[in-house]
Amino acid sequence: MGQPEVKPDFGLLSRYRVVMMGQSVAAPFAGELYAEHGADVIWLENPHAVDSARVARRSGAWQQDRRNMRSLALDYVSPVGRGAFMKLIATTDVLIEASVGGRMNKLGLSDKALWKVNPGLVIAHISGFGQTGDERYIRRASYDPIAQAFGCAMRMNGMIGQPSAPAMPFPADYTAAFFAFGMANAALLKREETGVGESLDIAQFEAMMRIQANYPTDYLRYGLDYVKEGNHSRICAVYGTYECADGEEIYVLALGNGVMQRILPMLGLEYGSELFPDGLSYVPVDTPAADTFEAAFREYIGKRSAQTVEDELAEAGIPCSRLMDYEAARTNPQYEARKVFAEWTAADGHTQIPGVKVVPEVRNHPGRVWRGAPSIGMDNNQILREAGVSQEEIEALYDQGKLVARPYFETTE
Repeated sequence: MGQPEVKPDFGLLSRYRVVMMGQSVAAPFAGELYAEHGADVIWLENPHAVDSARVARRSGAWQQDRRNMRSLALDYVSPVGRGAFMKLIATTDVLIEASVGGRMNKLGLSDKALWKVNPGLVIAHISGFGQTGDERYIRRASYDPIAQAFGCAMRMNGMIGQPSAPAMPFPADYTAAFFAFGMANAALLKREETGVGESLDIAQFEAMMRIQANYPTDYLRYGLDYVKEGNHSRICAVYGTYECADGEEIYVLALGNGVMQRILPMLGLEYGSELFPDGLSYVPVDTPAADTFEAAFREYIGKRSAQTVEDELAEAGIPCSRLMDYEAARTNPQYEARKVFAEWTAADGHTQIPGVKVVPEVRNHPGRVWRGAPSIGMDNNQILREAGVSQEEIEALYDQGKLVARPYFETTE
């Protein structure tokens, strides 16, 4: 039994067709958000080189972030493949592409050229440094950690006094994907008014800058630079990662007046005292009150397991959580109640793939997984016929090696 070929009608985005061109994480995840919520998403693959996501780390990336997609392994760069590609673009609502800035222009596939074929096309360009600006940067290659480094974010991560480290997993990629998904949907809404498409220039380093809250403004306005925090706040006491009696870790935020009123008595400390006066929202670090607070909290957790600490603090309304791993998550009652982990059938028709469900929950038009991630070129013929490419043209593309289909495979090492 193979994969279903006909997409069922479901979700909030069932009326749209999306073409996704990109490897690794950012563009595929943007396309996946469409696919999980009902859009017809076509993964345009390179017929000459396998996407690294298919072979990296036992193939989990493509199984999770390319499910519901259809695969077209077409050499759209070649003159013989260009015509088929343009016919596909004429039927497409959103094109998501990730590459070095300016690459599409160099291929003769500028926004203007694509709009000539489809004036209503929404185009989301994802790159490390953007489509415009200093040419030396536009053409730079990039991956998620490069965007973190250039976007002033990597220096924030890691332990004080130690080399900075990239945040995981892949915040620049996923942030860029969310921007692409959200803004492309906004462009589709605008298209309903104007009938005209849009082009989005999503630079990953800018995405990282945009999610840094007050820190850029504080520096630009007041000259206050970010100071690396490590695993504890440099402002508030009892705000960070702590090891409990069983060696397991918990993260706690003693922040907010209500929280202070509840946590201090739990530790044998008096809210409303000279050290902890009425109206206190947090205890500043490097103060006598902070020393007392930290010592009392460490004594408290030094006698309890992380699970007990979490249960007692959460019951009291103190923001906290154990540092969960996947084994703890899959047996956790909240994970189980919300059915966070799901299974679906792979492209071979029988292998069951475990992973994360479609999120977020949508009440009236929920998303779903209707097929596993496709094998390479699995849907070539169907997609091209839908786009108006003749059977003779399809056969010619195969004969010339510009259209490729490969059987299902999965790396297990």
